[in-house]
Amino acid sequence: MKFSEAISILEMQDGSTEVDEGLVSAYRKAMRKFHPDVTELDIDFALEMSKLVNEAYSFLVQNIGKWSVGDKASTNITGLMAEIYGSIKHIPYITIERVGVWLWVTIDGPPEFQDAPTDTVNSRLQKRKDLKTFRQGISPSLSAQGFRYGSGKQKWSWHDVGDGPRWKKKGLPWHIIKSRYGSEELETESLRAVG
Repeated sequence: MKFSEAISILEMQDGSTEVDEGLVSAYRKAMRKFHPDVTELDIDFALEMSKLVNEAYSFLVQNIGKWSVGDKASTNITGLMAEIYGSIKHIPYITIERVGVWLWVTIDGPPEFQDAPTDTVNSRLQKRKDLKTFRQGISPSLSAQGFRYGSGKQKWSWHDVGDGPRWKKKGLPWHIIKSRYGSEELETESLRAVG
């Protein structure tokens, strides 16, 4: 996690004295906003966001007095993530994972597109073609929300960094990202979708 992300998650000002002196009150305010017992947000998302608030607070406590926050994004990252998550969680047959302040989406496809032992070569080719068509039908919805497709990871990713450079041309492989930073799968309505 970066200083600018942690400060943005806790909705703090970009002065280092405010971070030093107001850290506990910012943490309490953020937890009142996202704690599942008191929020009006979706409960599953509130749980994930309260974990993110705890991560940000822990990071800042461990690094108190060591930061420069001039690059703080001007957006409220937690509110923006909640909005993005809420707009895509209904899409059928997707998996949404949160890694820090990134959202990653995998388009799984309906079960009928999975290969079966009794399939012929032609039926497997047809299933792959149907799955590709299904994924192409979902792609515009993700693009409209600011997601970008990474062919190397075969996943869609979203990350807001304010006015800074948005996308890197070359990144880490997905298995390294997961092992280094951990990931949490978010609840989707699509897991209960029927063919």
